[in-house]
Amino acid sequence: MPAVYFNLDLTLTRMERPFDALAVEVLQHADVPDPEIDPTKHSNLFFDRFLELEDDPLVGSYAAYFDDITTDVDVSAEEAADLQKQLEVDAVRPAVADLPGLVETVGAEHAVGVLTSGLPDLQRAKLEKLGIADSLDDVVISYERDATKASGDLFAAAEAAADAETFVYVSNHDSDLEAAEAAGWKTIPADATELADGPLERISDAL
Repeated sequence: MPAVYFNLDLTLTRMERPFDALAVEVLQHADVPDPEIDPTKHSNLFFDRFLELEDDPLVGSYAAYFDDITTDVDVSAEEAADLQKQLEVDAVRPAVADLPGLVETVGAEHAVGVLTSGLPDLQRAKLEKLGIADSLDDVVISYERDATKASGDLFAAAEAAADAETFVYVSNHDSDLEAAEAAGWKTIPADATELADGPLERISDAL
């Protein structure tokens, strides 16, 4: 049986607020003055750590941000990170109205999972909110497997855990698709909205 894995963020999900807006709210909550609020700076600090799988990249990015501004803040980096995670979960919504039905339709014919770069507590909280956590055969998260998509190691981790000979990755991100193809996976360049009317047909075409 083929195994079909979905990317999570912005493939199965949408955001009611932009990611930058979440960082701005966190920085405002920390009483950072408006002239020193720069969500792009925070994003760069975060991804520098995240892509290298550094421990607690969200905490580290806020710690570095607070250290680099002239204003002293009373909010700890840990508190800022926790607030951003909660805001992100609050902002997540399914990309299609019946996302559980879409996942269950795929799961009726194939092993189905999610393969995502992310922080385990945050990504699993999203899966619970979306109502699909119990419908998945496998969840592969970069920070749980100490592996990245770009290296191919995250795809190898999924292969090691799944009883399948053929693997398919569904994502609407070019970098994901390139990494999956390099790992020898079939790919479907789509998000949930593009699969909702005929997911099994699109998977069959990919195979």
